[in-house]
Amino acid sequence: MKRLLIILLLISNIGWSQSAEKKTVQSVSKYSVPLDKNTKERRDTETTSTGSNQDSFNYYYSQYLNSESSNKDYQSLLSAYRMNPNYSELYFEMAKYYELSNETLNKRAFCEKLKATKLTPSLREYAYNTLMSVEQNGILVTYGENDTYPIWVLQTIEGIRTDIKILNFDLMMNQTYRTRIAKEFGLNFAKSYSKNINILADVATRNSSKPIYFALTVSHLVLKDLKKNLFSTGLAFKYSKSSFNNIPLLKQNWESKFTKNYVSVTFNPALSRRMNLNYVLPMIQLAEYYKENNMESQYQSIKLKILAIAKNAGREEQIKKMLND
Repeated sequence: MKRLLIILLLISNIGWSQSAEKKTVQSVSKYSVPLDKNTKERRDTETTSTGSNQDSFNYYYSQYLNSESSNKDYQSLLSAYRMNPNYSELYFEMAKYYELSNETLNKRAFCEKLKATKLTPSLREYAYNTLMSVEQNGILVTYGENDTYPIWVLQTIEGIRTDIKILNFDLMMNQTYRTRIAKEFGLNFAKSYSKNINILADVATRNSSKPIYFALTVSHLVLKDLKKNLFSTGLAFKYSKSSFNNIPLLKQNWESKFTKNYVSVTFNPALSRRMNLNYVLPMIQLAEYYKENNMESQYQSIKLKILAIAKNAGREEQIKKMLND
C-alpha cells in the first residue's frame, strides 16, 4: 500500500485542469489563473482586464474569473459569451452553468460544442474507462475540466452509463447546488464549509452507505486522508468502510470492460499522455497479481504497457524503479 501511495502522489491531479489553448485575440484566460492544484484556491491577486478591441469581453470574463469559487458570477460569464460565442474556452464554463441551473437542453448544447472542438479520441477513451470503473448506479466525484466534460459528453450525447451520477468539485462548492443534489441523490453535507476542499471527503464519510467513487484526478490531499477506505477499481477509487478484495473487480474491468486503443500509443496529445499516467496505479496492482499467480504472459504484457505510458509522459525512470522494487 505504501508504494502505491507513492505512485498516487506521483500522478495525482493529472488531468484536473485544462491545458492552455492556442493564442487568440482574447487577453483574459482562465488558463492564466494560478490555482493550488491540491485545493483549487487562488494563489495570487485578481486577473486584470487588459486590451483594446476586446475590453468589454475581457471585463465580463475577468469579473467571472475573479468571483468567489462558491458563488461564481455566471451573469458576467453569460455576458462574455454573448460577446464572443465562438471562444471555446467558455464552453465548459457554460456547461457547468447549465448543470448548476438544471437546464438539461442547454447543457447538452454545450456538450455538443465540447465534443466538436475539444474532445480527442484518447480523452474519450479515458472517460469511457473511468465510467467502466464505477458500479451500476454509482456516484463519481470528479475534480476539474478534463475529467468531467468528456464524461458529460459520453452520458449526454452518446447515452453511455447514464446510471452514474457525476459530482464535479467546482459545482459542489456552490451551496445551492449541494442542496439540490443532496435532495436528488439522497446525500448529506455539512451546513457550511470553512474550506471547500473539505467537501470532497464529506461526500464519502457522510454518505458511506452510498456507492461513492473518486476519479484518480481528485486532490491527493483528499485521497491521502481517505486512503484506508479507498480501493482501486481502475480509473476510480471505491470508498468502503469495510475492506474488500478489489483485485477480481479490477482484473475484470481491465480485461473485459476497458478499451485500450489509446492507452500507450505515442501519438497522443501531451495532455492525454499525462492523463494516461493515471492508468499506472491500477496496472501495477494487476502486474503484481499476475506475477504472484505465475501469469507470465499477462505480466509481461501489462509491464510493457506501463513502461510505454511512463515513457510517453516522461516518467520512465521513476516508474521503472517502482516496478523493480
